Amino acid sequence: MDRPFRNFLPLVGILFIAGCATSLESGAEKVQVVTANQKERLCRSLGVVSTEQRVGPNKPSNAMNKALNEVARRGGNGIFVVSSNTDWAEGASVTAEALRCNF
Repeated sequence: MDRPFRNFLPLVGILFIAGCATSLESGAEKVQVVTANQKERLCRSLGVVSTEQRVGPNKPSNAMNKALNEVARRGGNGIFVVSSNTDWAEGASVTAEALRCNF
């Protein structure tokens, strides 16, 4: 294998893994995790959000970031996590309720 190409392969692998990271979109950083008590007193439902992250590093964080992004897209400012699951082989998932809350 040609030396320049051989040096290029590790870089491609790093970029592929980094490309799997899910960052927060505009507004998602303002979404707050709420308790069941807060949900009942202060919030109205915008529907259920289900996300998955099957590849890449930090699967649980990326699945949660996807859920926060979806809540923000729906105009929500709160999230109530119904369930989350992490499995080395299968990846991570989050099921949550998107909320609009009066904080």
